[in-house]
Amino acid sequence: MPSPVLQYLNDILDRVRDQDAGANADYIEKLKRADPDKLGLAICTTAGHVYAAGDCDYEFSIQSISKPFVYALALDIYGAEVVHKHVGVEASGDPFNELSLDDETGRPANPLINAGAITVNQLIGGPDIPVEERIEKIRAYFSRLAGRDLSIDQDIYESEMASADRNRAITYMLREVGMVTDEADDALAGYISQCSVLVTVRDLAVMAATLANGGTQPVTGEKILSAEACRVAQAVMVSAGMYDASGRWMVNVGIPAKSGVAGGLIGTMPAQMGIASLSPRLDKQGNSVRGVKIFHELSSGLGLNLLSSNFYVAPGIRGVERRGGTTVVRLQGMINFAAAEKILYGLEQRDLDGRVVLDVSRVTSFNKAGRDLIKDGLMQYRDAGVEVGIYDPEHNLSDWQFSDGTTAEAIRDFTTSFSVPASREDVYSAITRPGEWWGSRVEGNAATEGSEFSSESDDSYMGMKVQEADDGKRVVWHVEPRGMENENPEWNNTSLIFDLQDDDSGQTKVNFTHRGLWPHDHGYDEAAKTWRDRLAKGLQPLLDRIAGGDGAAGGDEEGAPITVD
Repeated sequence: MPSPVLQYLNDILDRVRDQDAGANADYIEKLKRADPDKLGLAICTTAGHVYAAGDCDYEFSIQSISKPFVYALALDIYGAEVVHKHVGVEASGDPFNELSLDDETGRPANPLINAGAITVNQLIGGPDIPVEERIEKIRAYFSRLAGRDLSIDQDIYESEMASADRNRAITYMLREVGMVTDEADDALAGYISQCSVLVTVRDLAVMAATLANGGTQPVTGEKILSAEACRVAQAVMVSAGMYDASGRWMVNVGIPAKSGVAGGLIGTMPAQMGIASLSPRLDKQGNSVRGVKIFHELSSGLGLNLLSSNFYVAPGIRGVERRGGTTVVRLQGMINFAAAEKILYGLEQRDLDGRVVLDVSRVTSFNKAGRDLIKDGLMQYRDAGVEVGIYDPEHNLSDWQFSDGTTAEAIRDFTTSFSVPASREDVYSAITRPGEWWGSRVEGNAATEGSEFSSESDDSYMGMKVQEADDGKRVVWHVEPRGMENENPEWNNTSLIFDLQDDDSGQTKVNFTHRGLWPHDHGYDEAAKTWRDRLAKGLQPLLDRIAGGDGAAGGDEEGAPITVD
């Protein structure tokens, strides 16, 4: 079954496909000749799930996207204190190919401009390593990040070397201030080789996800970088990854990012995912025009802005259980796009059939992207012949409507209500003496919050804890498994809730809910009959006696004033 995540990616590509502003980089012959209509997008989650759309297997040169990865490697080799003696961490405010050196120290402003990247490249392997070894060391490192063997495009390399006058001049200036120790052409060869490595958007998404995952490659599971190096590298991506457009980028998009002049663009969502896009046409800052639009779409549509209140670590699935012919999937916490993707991926690994109920009672909130993705996933299961329902007693979802206009089945708890001519305090007192109306042996305290009690008959046992106890208003008993042979497993971890309120006639209305008892449960009909009998034949008469009444307070001809909502 195709994931709705992949459909989202294709939808985004469709929305930007007709944008034709910008132009290919023209100072490198092979980039100038590249197909400007190439368009690809990929996401890799920190759980290792990869989704790729469009021209996702098309190879292009990594270019400046290489810079944060080499910077992270240098941080791991030498530590931040040493590295930052050679390169700063501040935005330059200048184009990427400006010199931008500190007046006093001679340090480049940051590792993501060309001057900084050339300097950092020099650090890999130390000053005495042959340039060929440095190049191979970086290529092999990029291969580990991508999870496959990557190669250097010799045509790109030679084309860049032939037109590298500006970068060559920058390299000579760096040698002058002591930031480069190699001969200028050797230092330049190392840097341009780094930029000439061939990648796909799929590769870049996995590489970016490694940064987002604290240095663990999420597909292979290999620990490649330290979490600290990844943190610092992403921090510099925030301030300088989009060059002199970085400030606007964080305001409008809010995703740590790095662009490349071949049209690639990566983004990292810490603890969530890596993102990569490809579109060769560039704006005047050297950033992909359609790539920027893609990231705008992702940020606004999927709630990915790092600085928004929707940013948090995805919790995933709380638990999955079978209840008769129904698979119950229990969620928890806040659900954003990354959490929803993790949930749907987890469901794909299970053989779901018959009926699936999504229990969102422990969800604290959904953002729009998480809510829509969950509902689209359920709709796909429904369309595949699986009955789907949503258990949402706290109304955490704003609605249960699918994108095609149909509505998911709402799973309801067993609920019933009745009124009695007695005070709420008297009604509460009666309810919390279950031994007088349940028709079973009851031991323990059912009236004090935190206390425990049990109910036992010849063929059944139920252990409970008082979760809430508000005299005259509300009492909640939670059914807890105690390991007894005659426990009803369908009642374990459910809740018995009594809410009391004054009705319009001056009587006390009792609203009873068996939270977690559902109509599709195997024993639902028997349980519903049990509750109707207990309430009508046990509790109601007790309340009538307390009130001094001489009969049932309203009801049918059998004296059972219970109406099911």
